Amino acid sequence: MTQRPESPDRLFQQLDNLVADIIDQFASQGNGTAVVIETLQDVLAKRQLAYERDPDPAEGIVEEPANDWPGADIRPDAKE
Repeated sequence: MTQRPESPDRLFQQLDNLVADIIDQFASQGNGTAVVIETLQDVLAKRQLAYERDPDPAEGIVEEPANDWPGADIRPDAKE
């Protein structure tokens, strides 16, 4: 059975409640409410840019290069 997407109004309300909780949590820890909101806006803007660059970062797993080339075991500062 497929799940119906949330209505835009319901999604808005759910997110609004979560954001209000986040703001309250950080403001009650001594951060000013305005600072919390500004920082949250910065976080969301960075997340949006990252999403625009790569909507699904898990798809493009990049493996690290191997260190099995002939000179990999020789360190320049090692004494022979």
